[in-house]
Amino acid sequence: MLIPHLVKAPKECIDYVILHELYRIPEHHHSEKFWRLFTQVKVMPHWKEVKVRINAMAQLHLNE
Repeated sequence: MLIPHLVKAPKECIDYVILHELYRIPEHHHSEKFWRLFTQVKVMPHWKEVKVRINAMAQLHLNE
């Protein structure tokens, strides 16, 4: 589980995870509509870069 590692992550990564979970309230699946929320709401304009960063961090911890 990555949650213990998340508390050590940079703030923008934590913010991304929170947004991701909030956007799952109206859109339960990772559909096109779900990902469009990140662009439409404009809370985190650079979300794609943060997503790449957090995915890389997850891979690192999953391979430990």
